[in-house]
Amino acid sequence: MLADITTGTRALARAFSLLNLPGVRIYVVIPLLINLLLFGFLIWYGYGLFTPFVAWLMSFVPGFLEFLETLIWLFFGVLAAMTVFFAFTPVANIIAAPFNALMSEKIEIQLTGRAVSSDISFMKMAIDAIASQLRKLGYIALWALGLFLVTLIPGINLIAPLLWVVFGSWLLSLEYFDYPMGNHDIVFSEQKRRLAQRRGISLGFGGGVMIMTSIPIVNFFAMPVAVAGATLLWVEQFQTNPASNTAPQQ
Repeated sequence: MLADITTGTRALARAFSLLNLPGVRIYVVIPLLINLLLFGFLIWYGYGLFTPFVAWLMSFVPGFLEFLETLIWLFFGVLAAMTVFFAFTPVANIIAAPFNALMSEKIEIQLTGRAVSSDISFMKMAIDAIASQLRKLGYIALWALGLFLVTLIPGINLIAPLLWVVFGSWLLSLEYFDYPMGNHDIVFSEQKRRLAQRRGISLGFGGGVMIMTSIPIVNFFAMPVAVAGATLLWVEQFQTNPASNTAPQQ
């Protein structure tokens, strides 16, 4: 089990070099730029709305309390930073879903030398990838509600922090393995079954992604690294796993 956890975690370190493979870098840069422009616009727009509000608020403040304006702007800066930190990953995953699927496909071709057989158009792939993200959000909401209820039960709630860490690792594993598995038309229920068969690798990988997404700035690059790491593990551990290869596909 420990060896599997280590294998899942180490895949992320190995994944960095995969982002420079021919034909892969563009799928890293484009969604990153889209998200940076989106959040940059939202911060700029928020600044435009907040400026007259601060001016109106300060009109009621006596001169000796002018230093409060600095504190108000500091609050705005902290709020903007927290919004980007917590919202960047889920929003980025939805916007980048089609690009991540293509990036995973390109990496798999480079690793195996074989084309990923698919007759699906880019538009269909984009729709399927975004729909998959929305399905996973529903799955997350249901399990999160159950865990929240557990935290309200005296005694049992002592293990709630550990359960949240395990749950988060599992969800991140589902999130990123969806790209290489989805490219092979493996449906969500089957993805869960395969990942559960190699639970140590799944949780080790997801735990590593969780650490990356919790570090400011680093979380901007966690997504492409996680897609590359999941694709690497798919090729080395899941696709070649005899127990997995006998599983039905849709």
